[in-house]
Amino acid sequence: MTTRGSEKRKEETKEKIVVAACELFSKYGYHNTQVMDIVKAVGMSAGTFYNHFRDKKDLYQKLTLESLESLRLNVKKMREPVDIWNPNERTLILNEMFHAIFDYIDSNPQQFLMLLRGGFGVDEELDFSIWNYFTGFAEDAGEDVQRWMGEGVIEGIDPMLFGHACVGMCLQLIHSYLVEKRFTRDEVIRNLIQMILSMFESYLTEEGRKALESQFSVG
Repeated sequence: MTTRGSEKRKEETKEKIVVAACELFSKYGYHNTQVMDIVKAVGMSAGTFYNHFRDKKDLYQKLTLESLESLRLNVKKMREPVDIWNPNERTLILNEMFHAIFDYIDSNPQQFLMLLRGGFGVDEELDFSIWNYFTGFAEDAGEDVQRWMGEGVIEGIDPMLFGHACVGMCLQLIHSYLVEKRFTRDEVIRNLIQMILSMFESYLTEEGRKALESQFSVG
């Protein structure tokens, strides 16, 4: 029972470090946040911090890379069963996907801000790893587009360019949503879906266009 209680306290302490670090990294950036700032925010000794993490970089790396990998895999999995010929399902999947992304963002706003702007300049290897994960989102989308081209629903598009354009657009709007609060969550999601569908539908094959038109004729 004592061991179980000790493990629980250890996890609670680690979570406090993570929460404080996310807030400080996102607000002040990596270089302007020191271990002692995190320790002071949590109200613990430096020794306690080093019981959980090797150093500031170790903490930052675990926060960013593990978080991004989990989100990326979840988003990718949601797109796997889509019937791309069905216009209604295209809209449904995008809606579910963006709501899942914003559920994550709304639950972890400081963490996502940290990912977006808090870490550049940490060091070349880690900067590359963080940005490489954002690139991974784009490449996942590009691979989907490549597959849909093979199925004959769209044509005449550069799959990876499309993926990067979609991700870049999403990141800009997410940053605006979190920082400037210019748009509501629903406004961002609704417009992202409309813009991505418009981009997608501009590359429909003749067969893909017939599938789209058949939806409207039925409706």
